[in-house]
Amino acid sequence: MWLDASTFENLDHIFHTLFDDFCDADEPERYLGTSLRTEGEVALMRELGAALNAAADEAPNDTDVEYFQAASWPEVVAVAGRLAQVMVGNDLGELVAVHDSEAEGQPTNQPRCREAH
Repeated sequence: MWLDASTFENLDHIFHTLFDDFCDADEPERYLGTSLRTEGEVALMRELGAALNAAADEAPNDTDVEYFQAASWPEVVAVAGRLAQVMVGNDLGELVAVHDSEAEGQPTNQPRCREAH
């Protein structure tokens, strides 16, 4: 969706996932500890929600083409990229912590979050 404008996912599905299923990008703090690991993820999700809402304001007919042509769309892509980087970094950090705990014989039920920068 992000790199090849000729092939992209349906934005309705993406918005439904971000605002309904995964979390509420308008109020992401409620998802801290469930789908979001850190305050940094919460802040970036809120920023992504604001960028998507700005793009929606520029898409009166709510079409994918209007979103992609919106002046605010580059900000959506930039924030989504930062959020993805932080979330992947945090997920990888958690995997390393689980691996290290198992290697040391410690219980793995203690979450250890490391915020990616």
